[in-house]
Amino acid sequence: MNHAVNWEAISAIGQIVGALAVVISLIYLAREVRSNARATRDASERSMSDRISRIIQQLSSRPEMRELYYRGIHDYESLEGADLVGFGVFMLEVFRSNEELYYQLLEGKLDPRLWSGAEAALRDINAYPGVQAWWRLRWHWFSAEYAKHINQLQQTAGPPRMFREPMTDE
Repeated sequence: MNHAVNWEAISAIGQIVGALAVVISLIYLAREVRSNARATRDASERSMSDRISRIIQQLSSRPEMRELYYRGIHDYESLEGADLVGFGVFMLEVFRSNEELYYQLLEGKLDPRLWSGAEAALRDINAYPGVQAWWRLRWHWFSAEYAKHINQLQQTAGPPRMFREPMTDE
């Protein structure tokens, strides 16, 4: 009986086992990275949704804010003093939140379906002369890329009609 050890065979088996372990580790790592990216995206979307809900809640729960917003979007130039500041801060909050969404979309951290609705709302808001007047004074507070995006939205916004304003052909 010859019990000679075939070290080449053992080495080959070891290399195969090692290669399988590496493949299994890579598959596991890829799943974890994908899961972590999904969790990060979900958390980011929830955070932005909460932020937008707070903005909307300011209007829905405070009659004085609704009145200021309505006056501001229609005639920014008529606002003075505290009303001018209040409307300006509100617009800053709206545009900052949207800018954050815009960059999350570009970085792949936002579901494009959510962006579609946010962009449509922003296009409608940008149709109002008061919003356009505020933007002309404050666009430089935002990144050049985002400012270009908003300028394009304003050019394609169409007539204001969020609050039952008549269509131009009515």
